[in-house]
Amino acid sequence: MMNTPLNVLFLCTGNSCRSIIGEALADHLGQGKLHGLSAGSMPTGKVNESALAVLSRHGVSVNNPSSKSMDDLEGERIDLVITVCDAAAGESCPVWLGDTPKVHWGLEDPAHVTGSEETIRAAFETTFNELHARIEALAALDLASINPLGLIASAQKIHRDLVDS
Repeated sequence: MMNTPLNVLFLCTGNSCRSIIGEALADHLGQGKLHGLSAGSMPTGKVNESALAVLSRHGVSVNNPSSKSMDDLEGERIDLVITVCDAAAGESCPVWLGDTPKVHWGLEDPAHVTGSEETIRAAFETTFNELHARIEALAALDLASINPLGLIASAQKIHRDLVDS
């Protein structure tokens, strides 16, 4: 049985885009079942303005987001860690130590997209939509009857199904 709300930590390297969007969407879509947190192994110290803009365009409120280190979460209850770094692009994923359930949802980093404002905006929309679909499916799980191994399997399946579609 999982605690509710399920404290979900979205973890990446810089904690400026993907993890910030994940944190906000978990709070927004979780409807009390999920609570989002975010951190990075090498935080940039600044939330990307385009991440805040995409959340605003979709009516997702943010609660004082900040680019912070994993160390800043010491003492927090974390029920699930989701790494969102893009290992396929050679990005090094942070490692969360301990026995907390962990899954990897590799997503391209929109902060590295260059080009026109329209191209950059489209990259952030893609990241938003990918996280929205995954977090919506996570929130739909029956968390009261799932154990940690079931949570890991379900979260991995959510990602696989969306990558394959």
